[in-house]
This record gives sequence, C-alpha cells and structure tokens, in this order.
Amino acid sequence: MQFESTKFPGRGLRLAYCLNLHGAEDLGDALQGMREFTLPLKQRLSPERSFGVGMYLPGAVAGELARPEGRGQLEELKEFLLEEQLDPFTFNAFPFGGFHRAGLKREVFEPTWCEQGRLDYTLAVASVASELNSERGGHISISTHPGRFGPWEEGELELATDHFGSCLRGLAALAERGGPPIRLSIEAEPRAAAGDTAQVNALLVHLRDSLAPSLGEDLLKTHLGACLDACHSAVEFEEPAEALELASVLPLGKLQYSSAISLPRPGQSEAARAALLGLDEPRYLHQTTGRKGDRHLRLNDLPELRAACAAADSEWLQCEEWRTHFHVPVDLERLRESGLFTTREHAVAILGKLLGEPTSWGSGELHVEIETYTWEILPGAARGQGDLIAGLEREYSHVLAQLDSAGWKQA
Repeated sequence: MQFESTKFPGRGLRLAYCLNLHGAEDLGDALQGMREFTLPLKQRLSPERSFGVGMYLPGAVAGELARPEGRGQLEELKEFLLEEQLDPFTFNAFPFGGFHRAGLKREVFEPTWCEQGRLDYTLAVASVASELNSERGGHISISTHPGRFGPWEEGELELATDHFGSCLRGLAALAERGGPPIRLSIEAEPRAAAGDTAQVNALLVHLRDSLAPSLGEDLLKTHLGACLDACHSAVEFEEPAEALELASVLPLGKLQYSSAISLPRPGQSEAARAALLGLDEPRYLHQTTGRKGDRHLRLNDLPELRAACAAADSEWLQCEEWRTHFHVPVDLERLRESGLFTTREHAVAILGKLLGEPTSWGSGELHVEIETYTWEILPGAARGQGDLIAGLEREYSHVLAQLDSAGWKQA
C-alpha cells in the first residue's frame, strides 16, 4: 500500500507486513502462504490497488532463485506478484532459515557477518529483489542483523566490515545493471553485537568511515542505512525521538512497526510475573530488560529471568518496569486478563514523528513493515477473536488510522 500527503509533496510511504510469520521453507510454501493469508487480507484492505508485502526468503529459496537454474521459479514468483498486485518493496534477510523451528534461539544470527554464508545469502536476496522490482519505481530495503549474537570477538569486526563492504559493492553492481537502488538496513537486537540504536549508529559510522575511501560517500548513502525495529527499541527503553535521530545517521532503511511486552511494577504482581514467565517457549529469544532508577538490568531469555527472581530480595523484583522481546499485535495496549501491557505507544511515537518530519527520512520514501511473527505461540489474550487474517486486519486498522490522522492517504 502506498500513501502520500498533501502537506509533503514529493514524499511517499509504503506499508507492508512481514511474511516471516508464514514460516515457509520452499517457494511452494511461500506461494501457498500468500494465497491463504495475504490475498484475503488484500481483498479486505486494498482490493483495487497494490498491497505491500515484506518478503522473507530463507537461504535455500533465495539461493535457488538467484541461480540461472532457478530462473523459471523466479519468473513464476514475479508473475504471481504482478498479477495479484503485490508490491515486494522490502525484504527481511535476518533469519537464514528454520525461523519457526524449536531450538532456534540465538542460532537465528547464524551465519554471522563474519562468515561468507551471510554475505552470499544477502546478495542472493538482493538479486531476487532486484529482479522482482525491475518494473517498479522506488528503492528497495533489505533488513539484516548487526553482525552476531553477543559482542564482537577479536578480529571479527574487521572481517565483518570486509563482508559488509563486499555486499554494498554487490548492491551497487545490481543498480548499475539497471535494477532499483537497494538499501541494506542494519537492525539492532538486544544482546547482539549492536544491541540498541546507539550501537547501530556506532556501527554505521564505523562502516562509513572505514568504507568511504574505497566505495565513496554517495554509494554508502544510497545502499546503507538502519532498520529501526520499534519492539527492540522499546525493550531497551530508548526515547523515540533519540532513537530516530541515532537511526538516521544515514538514510533510514525502514521502520519495523512492532510492539514488545511491558510489565510495570513486577514485584507487586505475582500473577502478572507468572503470566510473563509462562510465555517461555523453545523457538525465539525473549531478551528482557528491567529499569531500576537510572540503571538497566539485562538478561537473554525468560528462563534466566525466572532464576533471577527466585530470591525474595532480587533486584529484578525491585524494578519499576520489565520489557520483554516478544512481538505482540501492534494494536493491543494490554494483554487483557494477564496483567501484561505492551509498548504500543513507543511505535506510535516513532511513526508519528516520521510522518510529521519527512525530511528526517534521508530519502523520498519511507518503508514501514508490520512485523508480528509470533501468532502461532501467542496466548489467547493476545490473539483476540477470529482467525489470523482477522488479527492481521486489526493490526493494519491500527496503523492505517494513525496514517489517516496524520494526513497520509492511500495513493
């Protein structure tokens, strides 16, 4: 879906939801997911006009489509998207594969940016993205993780810098061959090598300073930026305006519109703590940050939080608020009977500032991607009534109402 505002002529916004919630591991599954969920959703929200999709192609699929032998399948995908008026303007190249499998946890960061496999995967996604958008205008965004889980070890940042540089050269080569400009968008995630937006800012500055002598400033401004994930930003208790300023050191790649779980005054609600700890599951990391005055306590996952709360005098029970990396529907303010709340207003504040200040984007177009990939494991208090399509429609209605209130209308 594309939007424009009479207050900001020449600026545009594209909206999508991320297809990583479908968990497809081959092209057939990806097409089936779009037929089963995306097309009915489009029929409800944008039946006569284009409908944005945040493409997710696992490593095996992207690699196959990017090879000459996969040309037929790539044409099949391209024809499907064109015929159904689906706009694949943004891609998620963070998870390499098996995104919904038990035991994934920190392996979602593998391969790291220190490994050739991460470079090869990202360039394969870029090649597919370029071909799928050869007949469309505007730039393309591809989000990726910031390097690895945990801090860099000796020599890793230098190796990752070389791989990032090779990736940017590849993106520039695709553009030189007539493809649309593609912006690699680096995303902070709690406890990663860049765990918050300040650290992504530092990484982007490092890459700019290290690579500008060989690649040039213009290439970097065209092909490199940040992906600001509102859930991750909220977990780290960032101020929305400051997070946006930090993320905009280069043109903003995209905003992932998402929400985390919030538990105010955790020491005063045993039932709410039990509800949060009961969300522990084997697929995803649920990094949790506690705020205690001007300090922040940090843990990697819910089992660690359970252990940390075992003692009656635990610092964690003295926190003013906990925030947990667990993507929940962006329309919800609270998870009803559970006693748990969400960080919905954090995402609202970030998008609101972007809608009112397009000069901060660094380009003529803003990419917004709703990313709630946890529907299969959400508790009933979060899923709400109806099927998945109904839940996604409620998320869209929330975002569309914010766009409309700010004067942004569908183009």
